[in-house]
Amino acid sequence: MEKLEPEKKNVGGIVVEDGSVQESIRNKYGEEIGVFFFHPTDVGIIERYNKVAEDFDKITAPLEKLNIQTDGTVDDENEAEVKAMQEATERLYDACNYLFGGNMAEAFFGKMHPFSPVNGRFYCENALDALGKYISNQFDREVKKVNRRVSRYTGGYQKHGVKK
Repeated sequence: MEKLEPEKKNVGGIVVEDGSVQESIRNKYGEEIGVFFFHPTDVGIIERYNKVAEDFDKITAPLEKLNIQTDGTVDDENEAEVKAMQEATERLYDACNYLFGGNMAEAFFGKMHPFSPVNGRFYCENALDALGKYISNQFDREVKKVNRRVSRYTGGYQKHGVKK
């Protein structure tokens, strides 16, 4: 436990290290397209990510019948298509915000429509895949840190034949 020093007193409330990070979202040219705050090592994030991945086809199913243009939009004159696109977009935003307990949708899709086609896939699929890889890497790194710290405390027990 860290010793409190008078100059480190928090006047505005309690500050707890919760593992949250602020990450810039960049395109392949390094240009920032959004800023994202989340807890990459939240144990529940894996379950939520898998749930969203499992439900993705349900979220996008109505889009299969639409004529999506290259900019990710549909014919503004066709009310049914516009409504179907809006509903699918809302479902996707809700799923993404559920996944991260915050405003993930705006951070990732504020500059580009999530259903814009990119190399035969929706842009949102690319974004979710990139997030999955990031989360996996963060978990691996944090688990290694925990294991190193725990081994310092349990190392003596292993030398004396006591199992963990």
